[in-house]
Amino acid sequence: MNDEQLIEISSSVDSYMSTLLIKYDMTPLTLSAILLARAMLLNKQSGSVEDFLKLASSVSQNPPQHYEAKVH
Repeated sequence: MNDEQLIEISSSVDSYMSTLLIKYDMTPLTLSAILLARAMLLNKQSGSVEDFLKLASSVSQNPPQHYEAKVH
């Protein structure tokens, strides 16, 4: 996977998340909780839950200080 593909995937995910926020009139935090739960289930069912939990723990313990990315 290259940078262009990551950008395309991110843009598609951003668009879909925006659609869901509007369609179901929910807050970004509510949608984040749903997406996090689904990502955890996906990783559990695919056998990578331990790595997923390590990733989540790492991000929560060391959040980016200057995060400039934006939802498209």
